[in-house]
Amino acid sequence: MTIHPISNYPHPPLSSLHLQYLDQPLATLPTPTLVLDRAIVRRNSAAMLAVCAALGVGFRAHVKSHKTLELARMQVGESGPAHFVTSTLIEAESLLPFVLECVGRGRACSILYGVPIPQSSIPRLLHLASKLPAYSLSILVDNLAAYSAFQSSLPASSPKIGVYIKIDTGYHRAGISTSSPKFPFLIEAVVEKSGESFKGFYSHFGHSYAGSSEEDAASGLIEELKVLDIATEAVPSSFRGELVLTVGATPTSTAAQNMLSSNSPRVGEFKAVLERIQKKHKNIGLRLLVEVTSVYDEREKPEALISAGSLALGREPCKSYPGWGVVTGDLGNKDQIVYDDRGAKTGWIVGRISQEHGILTWEGPRDQFKPLAIGDKLMVWPNHACVAGVSMGWYLIVDSDQGGDKIVDVWVRWRGW
Repeated sequence: MTIHPISNYPHPPLSSLHLQYLDQPLATLPTPTLVLDRAIVRRNSAAMLAVCAALGVGFRAHVKSHKTLELARMQVGESGPAHFVTSTLIEAESLLPFVLECVGRGRACSILYGVPIPQSSIPRLLHLASKLPAYSLSILVDNLAAYSAFQSSLPASSPKIGVYIKIDTGYHRAGISTSSPKFPFLIEAVVEKSGESFKGFYSHFGHSYAGSSEEDAASGLIEELKVLDIATEAVPSSFRGELVLTVGATPTSTAAQNMLSSNSPRVGEFKAVLERIQKKHKNIGLRLLVEVTSVYDEREKPEALISAGSLALGREPCKSYPGWGVVTGDLGNKDQIVYDDRGAKTGWIVGRISQEHGILTWEGPRDQFKPLAIGDKLMVWPNHACVAGVSMGWYLIVDSDQGGDKIVDVWVRWRGW
């Protein structure tokens, strides 16, 4: 039986969404809703491609946070390679039409399923791989038993699937440590059984999010590279292929901007461009529109209730400040001080959350705060964009290059696993 899980998650008609939202002012929208600034997203995507070009490395775009075709296209640009990593198979399946379009245009492209694959998902994986050119789809392995089970499930005429070994560089979520006694046996088995299908090593330095500075992020990136370098030394001499080393979480990817010698004229020019971009534009493209539903000015710290909790904001507080989100200077907060964890630490933040509601708390001197009123609509930068989108069926798109105050498009998110 051919499995088509995408059909279990039909998208709402775009025509209906456009009728509801296009040209609507932000202040009239229902809450909570996620708003993406297309202009900022476009600039961020171009900047990441420029970083990789300046460093002379490849780029693989992760789609797990946004789960949209429109943003995936922006991430890889209009030309050059189009490589992706996904966290669910339905993301990979949803990328298939675009990847085939890229193949037809002669672009190098691939999809990496970025977590060790569940055995029950192998039939879907094989079906997807059969639609793609050889080695356009790759998997991660970190366990010899799981890899052997995967190999034994492959039919004689199996499509050619690439294999990366997931290395644990300290996060201890998934991956195998290079110091593990099982590591040499896993590499030997992958090289022996996969041959040219063995593509290299993959690391996700997820604990870099706990860092507090650019120096911490840079140290994390260096540590990732050192550990993967050790991994390459364990590859049997019989392997003749080219190894790909894949690294990067958000902090360490950002740190990569500074990884080349500052004496290089090319890097100096690149840093100057980045600094100019950063001074000119805010680079956070996602905001959550919320509404004030009650106010509590009489409390020790002034507080207000908003129509968004953990299901809309995510579960993680931030290490650098005591909250789940920061109220921006948009909409009804234009004359308000925006909380700066490195500055005066004054302004409204999301200080507590429940499942469906959050509590805004005023941080800083009481005599500086601007009271909020019931019905006020505010924009919030959430800590964790990946989780903030999970409960949303779509993003409402604005474009700050076109004013940024009205909806110009709707991007539907992929759903399911």
